[in-house]
Amino acid sequence: MRSLVIDEPKGRPLRMNARTTTITTTLAAALVTALAFAATGPAGAVTPTPTPSSSGSPTTTATPRPTTSVPAAPHPTTSVPTSPRPTGGVPMPTATSSAPVAPPSPSASPTPTPTPTPVVPLPVVTAVDKAVGHASGSRTATMTGIRFANLAGVQVGGAPVVNLRILSDTQARFVIPNALDYQARIAAITVTAKSDPTPRATGLTFQYRVTSPLDREMAYAFANWNAYSNRTFGYLAGNDCANFASQTLLARGWKRSSQWFNWGPGEWSGTWVSSTALSSWLQRRPDLATHLTYSQRNAVTVGDIVQFRWPGHAKSYSSWDHTAIVSKVVVLPNGQHDVYYVAHTLNRQYGGGTTGLAAWYAGQKIKGSTLRIQFFHLLH
Repeated sequence: MRSLVIDEPKGRPLRMNARTTTITTTLAAALVTALAFAATGPAGAVTPTPTPSSSGSPTTTATPRPTTSVPAAPHPTTSVPTSPRPTGGVPMPTATSSAPVAPPSPSASPTPTPTPTPVVPLPVVTAVDKAVGHASGSRTATMTGIRFANLAGVQVGGAPVVNLRILSDTQARFVIPNALDYQARIAAITVTAKSDPTPRATGLTFQYRVTSPLDREMAYAFANWNAYSNRTFGYLAGNDCANFASQTLLARGWKRSSQWFNWGPGEWSGTWVSSTALSSWLQRRPDLATHLTYSQRNAVTVGDIVQFRWPGHAKSYSSWDHTAIVSKVVVLPNGQHDVYYVAHTLNRQYGGGTTGLAAWYAGQKIKGSTLRIQFFHLLH
């Protein structure tokens, strides 16, 4: 900034009076205002020259102060130019408008399309060549229909059939087992598929009938296996096994005689209520039954008599402790038969099997005699 110098005229001293002081003060104030404006005014503005006073005092002109315009640093975001604003002929720096830029979104993984589960057609049954049979017997049946390649099982009254064989896509063969409870009933036939284990109705049925001697024997046994009293034949608490077995034989069709009878509670023969007496009597009646040892058990069938001599007795002991009726025969993988029984005194429908009993008692190592099992295969 240039210094302000007020020259004094030569040979004439400068005299200050009140008017001169006022003018001088006014000029000084104007000068200060001009300097301040020059320092803060817009770029390119010119500091105005003060109006000369009427006193004729010399006029001092302030030199314009150049200002430097510093451009703003560029913004890292994308700038959108706007129209310049006119400033009295002096170009202004171009203003910029910053707009936020969305960050690039990561590429979303495509949603996998689920692979549809293939629908396997279910088997359809149209006919079975067996519709009626004994409640206590088994019979081979042939089933026809379609899509048997998907056939997994057949059930009659809820019980699975035995030895199912798929002969073709339209034919299968199997054995219909006896009724589970040996009672007369109409049993629905259902099938299961390899692709769906839910049993599905076929609309077909098998009718179990109680008509043969064996049907009647087993129907009676399963209707009364858990009874603890009997007005007709009496009940021997804790020892009713032979009494119950004899009742099933009577239902089978055997006839009471002077050697084997029960006419009411307490009016019975020893052969009717004693396991040992019944065994001795049957061995003398080959016309009624054939005696079989345990090693001959493969000849045993449902309805036959099974008797037990529990282990631990003296070797001279020859009595039989328990009598029951065979309720089921299972062929084991080794070809041997496992025998189950229905009985009173330890009441049960499918006691045993005899193979498991023999193995269990053998493992106990009981002192004295071992377990003995014998059978009577009934002929009538």
